[in-house]
Amino acid sequence: MRIGIRTKLLALLVAVALLPLIAALVTITVGSRQLRTELYGQAISSAASVQAMALGVSLSKDIEKFYVEIQYEPEIIKELSARTEPLDLQAVEAVEAGWGGDSAVFHSIRDSSISRRLRRIQKEDPLIAEILITDRAGRLAAATQQTSDYYQADEDWWQGAWCEGQGCIFTPPVSFDQSAGVWSIDVCIPIRDGKHVVGIAKLVLDISAWVKIHTGGKAAMIGNPPISGSVMLVRRSGQIFYLDDHSDNGHSASPEPLSSVVRQWHGQIASGRNPGWRFNDVGMLQGFAPLEMPERIGPNKVTMPSWSLVLSVPASEVLAPVRDLGVNLLWIGLLIIGAIFVCGLFLAERGLVRRLRWLGAAAKSVTEDNLSHRIRTGGGFKHFHSRDEIDQLTDDFNAMLGRVEKTHRMLIEANELKTNFIRVAGHELRTPVAYILAMTKMLAGSTDTARLQKAIETMGAKSRRLSEIIDSIFKLLPGQADGGNLRYDDVDLPKLLEEVYLDCRPFIERRGQKFIIESGDDIPRLCVDRAKLCDVLENLVINSVKFSPDGGTIRLRAGKQLGGYVTITIEDQGPGIAPEDLPHVFDPFYSTRDVMKHSSGDIGYQKRGMGLGLAIVRHFVEMHGGTVHVTTSDEGSIFTVTIPTEPLPGNIEDK
Repeated sequence: MRIGIRTKLLALLVAVALLPLIAALVTITVGSRQLRTELYGQAISSAASVQAMALGVSLSKDIEKFYVEIQYEPEIIKELSARTEPLDLQAVEAVEAGWGGDSAVFHSIRDSSISRRLRRIQKEDPLIAEILITDRAGRLAAATQQTSDYYQADEDWWQGAWCEGQGCIFTPPVSFDQSAGVWSIDVCIPIRDGKHVVGIAKLVLDISAWVKIHTGGKAAMIGNPPISGSVMLVRRSGQIFYLDDHSDNGHSASPEPLSSVVRQWHGQIASGRNPGWRFNDVGMLQGFAPLEMPERIGPNKVTMPSWSLVLSVPASEVLAPVRDLGVNLLWIGLLIIGAIFVCGLFLAERGLVRRLRWLGAAAKSVTEDNLSHRIRTGGGFKHFHSRDEIDQLTDDFNAMLGRVEKTHRMLIEANELKTNFIRVAGHELRTPVAYILAMTKMLAGSTDTARLQKAIETMGAKSRRLSEIIDSIFKLLPGQADGGNLRYDDVDLPKLLEEVYLDCRPFIERRGQKFIIESGDDIPRLCVDRAKLCDVLENLVINSVKFSPDGGTIRLRAGKQLGGYVTITIEDQGPGIAPEDLPHVFDPFYSTRDVMKHSSGDIGYQKRGMGLGLAIVRHFVEMHGGTVHVTTSDEGSIFTVTIPTEPLPGNIEDK
């Protein structure tokens, strides 16, 4: 059979051009699909992890906020502690029989000052659907609205929080709250008077409003252009108790909570131990992660059901750009085989595959906990093409990694702050308490009047130390009486410096130190919060006393500065501050030394406290619109406070 040259050329062209080009295009399409799938899978898994982490942190913060508002309300503690009468079931049944709008007991509970306080808390927080408080016997003590029952001790949530008298923070499974009329997350918190549980508080959070606020009211948005998806919160059994679906496959209205189960609820997604991603049988790409809570909040163990967060986006939309790109490239290759073959291969390799490999390598790096990895963009080939979806996707991926890394760093810093607080506060609080307990046991049978008097004086000093520690912590909490607002007074600064010296004089004389005050005659009168400025100066002076040697000299200088400011410096003769400690000296609870070397209130040489003094200094100075900084050397440290003579415009309303 004779084969013509045209046929051979055509066959050669097909063999060396068309088939490799088609194979290359198919390879690029399949590889791009796999890489894009892996990338989006990692992206949606990371997004689910970040959002689950954010919801867990938000829930723990909401619990901590409510715990502080209830536990540190003296009126509530006093009222519940006074309720010591034993449970009379017949009286409870009588109240239950007449419970409702005409019940005198209901009206007395509803109109009590504690109930009014709870309603103010509810009004300030749109997430709260209901609050109620019971005494230690389970009888209702206060509520924001009419409850279904008067006696609550037979409820599972009450038993979980009571915990046989030990008390724990308990969150029962999500359910419909009849009295509040919402699907809710119930947070049940024991109320303590000292170590004893005297009541239970129940916080009912509207789950729909709570999730929307803490997720910004947005469903899953993955990629560029963004693909809308759904957010689900799921029980360990797979029952969906919250669904916000914005995908094209979503319904116009979310189903009733707990009425449906996630499809294909088995394997890694059902175990709820680790985040991950998968395709389900209806073409949805899903990322999932468990919600995690701290084991303890305050003195209370935290008990709550296991939940998972699931993000879903349509896989067809995720893979559509790859499919369209493959079809377009195939048509172009068929039309201009010979002329575009080499160029097309070059473009495909340098302009597409390599960048997708970078994305794939970056996704793999993230799975290995390398959050500092970033994908480089551009390069020597950049001038051949304009920015496309992959460049934008790279930018979005880098931006997402930046946010994840920042959140991870913030969590590490928050954990370090918590660890420092537990280390330092544990020692500082335990030492006086241990001494008082030991003294009371030792003197239980003593009749020596002098010995008892001396012990009482010593225990009083230890108690005052405990009060000082608690006061220092509260000064750093916003909204507290000592730390929340400024009360401006007309202050004569030189006179205030003399008062600070007189207050600190016993410590200075005990150390045999010299205290020198230098102030100019042109110092104007200040309009500041006198008590807070006095706290600032006393903290700095006491620190100088601690870290200056016996017989050393401390200088306190004050001078006028241009622009309506005064400058106050405190110079000591201490050993200076280590370079690695210098950036953290104003951080709360920061300490680099062994906690057992803390002073517990002692004013001895180089004795360290809880690490709150300088944090309070910075907090109070910045409230006035001023600044504080420190310079240090082997010959001592100089703390400089700069403060305005008049309130700044943003603070005038506090005057």
